[in-house]
Amino acid sequence: MTSPRVLIPLPIQDSEQRRFSLGKNYVNHLIAAGGLPILLPTTANALDDWRALYVYADGVMLTGGGDVDPSLFGEEAHPATYGIDRQRDEMEIALARWALQDDKPLFAICRGIQVMNVALGGSLIQDLPTQWAGALPHSGSQHGLERHEAAHSISVEPGTRLAHVLGAAHVQVNSFHHQAINRLAEGLRIAARAADGVIEAVEFPNKRYYLGVQWHPEDMAAQRADMMRLFSAFVAACRA
Repeated sequence: MTSPRVLIPLPIQDSEQRRFSLGKNYVNHLIAAGGLPILLPTTANALDDWRALYVYADGVMLTGGGDVDPSLFGEEAHPATYGIDRQRDEMEIALARWALQDDKPLFAICRGIQVMNVALGGSLIQDLPTQWAGALPHSGSQHGLERHEAAHSISVEPGTRLAHVLGAAHVQVNSFHHQAINRLAEGLRIAARAADGVIEAVEFPNKRYYLGVQWHPEDMAAQRADMMRLFSAFVAACRA
């Protein structure tokens, strides 16, 4: 059986803008789940080229990285906002919209969930520590946590696809972000929250697999069967 082809934008994440960078665990766990990654450099400069590769793919994965340009949701940049790459934003927003329109499976991680929300008309909290009263420590690296270590728990909404995949109402997750969803885009459903109220997962009902999570399951999946199931369920949806 042919492995489902999954398109993953490959960003420039280098202070000198010289190198592409993507965490290997995204690719490793996608392959382990039976998917075939196709990496699309975010410097590709023609919408038609993006579309051609998107049509060829069976699914789309959006990964972590710098912040989304706040002008895309009508705001000025907060002083803590960093790493804006407008070309990457535009590519990933286009992919998120196409996937929704075509009911093509999309799995969005960390920055990816934020891109998904902005693509569909939502907005973001630009800096949780200064803009969200009572925020938990969502940036694990600032608190000495390794990538695979849990930072806090989330409460999963019953009846959601996420609840079906994870199989639990409360789940421990890692956390490496300072932004999060603010105004939820029309049509998206909240699938999980942290104890401080921050949205940790969203999905679009009645789609094959249109799911975003704010944590990094790719860094926990080697030790956690529930995190691996997020990749397996995504690939199964791509295959279907």
